[in-house]
Amino acid sequence: MVNIKLSAVCVIFAVAPALIALSTKHLAPTVQWTPTVPFVTLSDGRRLAYEIRGNPNSKHSAIYIHGTPSCRLEFLGLSQGILDSVGLRLVGVDKPGYGQSDPHYGRSLRSFVADLEQLADHLKLQRFLLIGVSGGGPYSWATARYAPHRVQGMLILSGAGNLGILDAHERAKFDAQVSGVHRRIANFFHSTYSTPLKSLLSYMFETKIGGRQLYSTVLKPLMRDPTRFMADPDKDCLQQGHQEYTSRVVPEALRQESATPWVQDLGLFSGDWGFSVSDIEPHVKPTIHLWHGTGDRQVSEVMTVAFKRLVPQATLHIINGGAHFQYFVCNLKQQKEALTALIQTST
Repeated sequence: MVNIKLSAVCVIFAVAPALIALSTKHLAPTVQWTPTVPFVTLSDGRRLAYEIRGNPNSKHSAIYIHGTPSCRLEFLGLSQGILDSVGLRLVGVDKPGYGQSDPHYGRSLRSFVADLEQLADHLKLQRFLLIGVSGGGPYSWATARYAPHRVQGMLILSGAGNLGILDAHERAKFDAQVSGVHRRIANFFHSTYSTPLKSLLSYMFETKIGGRQLYSTVLKPLMRDPTRFMADPDKDCLQQGHQEYTSRVVPEALRQESATPWVQDLGLFSGDWGFSVSDIEPHVKPTIHLWHGTGDRQVSEVMTVAFKRLVPQATLHIINGGAHFQYFVCNLKQQKEALTALIQTST
């Protein structure tokens, strides 16, 4: 009897993803486009939305990869005056399924690198800088790994990562520092995505029905007031002239009313990346800048310390008391310092 039950479970795990996969193309969410938002049509027909800030004649261009969940408008947190002073143009891109980019069933870190390269070709950017914030960090690492010939330099702010790179001491500190909901989500995905459940869950929530259901029951309630999970310095930062995060960035990020891209992100961060950051080309490593605050309640700074351990050539900046984004968005001195260093060490 036990063997029969186990066999049935195995059949479910083997067959369910395939059945759901067959219907996924027909259930993909439909994007309601805003005509004024530019996009590039990718080789597979998907549209990737982007937005540009800064002087088109700026000497340097950086592709800004937003957090999770968020969208291209997250780059509004950077000062236009500082961008002009350092000569930097920003290209904010919506990751697939966020904002006004088409969803991408079965996407990976590497597939997003291919998307970025097509965007860069469209914009005639042979090489570019990268700025990855929070959940944009893993995609930045992947770009440095798979397209090193195009990366001039990389700035990662409060970057997310895989719990598997932490040693025992770092893992204990992560669990003690990160807020309850973020800790539980990280631990759930880390444990689940190393089991056969990974395939079933990923396929389930890459359908219109699954993504919409999880959005209604989990993601929408979580994001109704995103400030409740933030450290006090981040909350104060939003009140200091950055209300656009809750009034514009979050609504735009969730406009497709699907949790699919959120689940995809968390699953990709927690699963096998397909590479080690230590394998990045030697000429790229000295151009990498890692920033993190010790008061971050969403992603502990031990994650960035672990990345520094794996890539010792990178420059590490740990900000005592800094939260998840306040040390960069609301501290203009540090914002300029970070952007200036990124440009000065670029190749």
